[in-house]
Amino acid sequence: MSRSCTSSGASAGQAFAAGGHHAPPPFDLGAWLRTSTETWAAGLDPVGAGGLFRDRRLSDLIDRTMSGSPLYRRRNRGARCLADFEPIAKTELMANFDEWATDRAVTLLAAEAFVADPACIADAWLDRYLVWTSSGTSGHPGLFVQDGASLAAYDAIDAQRLRGNGIGTSTLGWWGLGRRFAFVGAIGGHFAGHVSFERLRRIVPAPLAPETHMISVLEPLTRIAERLQAIRPDVLITYPSCGAALAQLQAEGLLNIAPQEVWLGGEQLSPAQRRTLQSAFGCTVRNAYGASEFYSIAFECALGHLHLNDDWVVLEALDAQLRPVSPGELSSVTLLTNLANQTQPLLRYRLDDLVRFAAEPCACGCAFPVIEVHGRCDDTLQLPGRDGRRVSILPLALETLVEERTGLSRFQVLQGHGADLELRLDPTVPNTRAALEACRVAVAAFLEGHGAVGTRIVLSRRAPMQQAGSGKLRRVINAGSQSRPQRVRA
Repeated sequence: MSRSCTSSGASAGQAFAAGGHHAPPPFDLGAWLRTSTETWAAGLDPVGAGGLFRDRRLSDLIDRTMSGSPLYRRRNRGARCLADFEPIAKTELMANFDEWATDRAVTLLAAEAFVADPACIADAWLDRYLVWTSSGTSGHPGLFVQDGASLAAYDAIDAQRLRGNGIGTSTLGWWGLGRRFAFVGAIGGHFAGHVSFERLRRIVPAPLAPETHMISVLEPLTRIAERLQAIRPDVLITYPSCGAALAQLQAEGLLNIAPQEVWLGGEQLSPAQRRTLQSAFGCTVRNAYGASEFYSIAFECALGHLHLNDDWVVLEALDAQLRPVSPGELSSVTLLTNLANQTQPLLRYRLDDLVRFAAEPCACGCAFPVIEVHGRCDDTLQLPGRDGRRVSILPLALETLVEERTGLSRFQVLQGHGADLELRLDPTVPNTRAALEACRVAVAAFLEGHGAVGTRIVLSRRAPMQQAGSGKLRRVINAGSQSRPQRVRA
């Protein structure tokens, strides 16, 4: 029996019980046509047309935010330009969720009830919005509501710029009629990647829709490889850590697929990972930079540089005193302003990542600014397995498991030079001992399911280590790895 996810959160369960249908994912045709045209024009002239679009969008965003968001209006009385807005963090936005949006129907109680049921993934909420959740790498998971305009912007950016040339023609140009796509990621919850992929799969008309497959990154790597072997995808979409681990299996002869392209996101991509992927699969590797707060921040050009979509997003690279840093200098603070979403506005929002703007234009000829991102760079754990081979434990898989099973976000798993793992929790977590034990039980069961043996899990009283500069929490660390993650482009 099909079920309906159209209701606002409080009555969603009643709607399920009564039966019904899944609400189609939100799709605003008018906004899609308009943003596609404007994104194409900005791609031809990023400085001229792109700058005009950016200025207009920013002005409209400020007007709408100050008239419709009680939270922003209270914090920024009299604000008329972007510099007038005080930086804001996820913790404050979530603590004042009901006053954040410009639509008073958007409430935390209703949104949380909606995302509590995975059957609603990519369904329209309140008949017009898409909702997804963020991870808790900063220690504070978020809930983000996407309106039709923001979704149209993401569609246009990905359709026209994802393929590495900066200018495109249509969604089908990258979505690929007749191609097989395999997405290996966090699924089963309202995660941004899963929700976005599922929405696109559902809005493309059936005769044109490509073959798509969703594989949970929580599965053991060998099982993921078996699934991919059966699917034989034309396009593999995953995280850099997962892609690199699969490439290693390919190099060892334990996987034999021939994708035409590998699309990566969600983590920092190192040069070593890129080389591993290209050597094993012999195909184009396309990287992108995005976040739950703005899904398509930057796209990669043919030279491997990330270009900021600055007609749709404002990214500020600042020092610790909130002063702009010079081109070529790494920021201490990064602020994001989403120019597309006027329903749940984000102005000067504190991102966890650090960025550096290139001092010179890119040799590829694209005039969109080049950025370098220092973001998530958790490690893949290498543990002994039952058959004598090593077992690779992907960081995002382990993080997702702990979040889903325990509700914890401020945790850290450290592997030393042996097989033992050390668990750490933020000291502010209530009932720390019980929380550590719950985490230990979840991790132990996860490792056993992946075939790891002989691993002792030690509960530590130490606080998690944080990255220098950003304070961002690295939640999975392999201290014994000979190949340390480098702070390079995301």
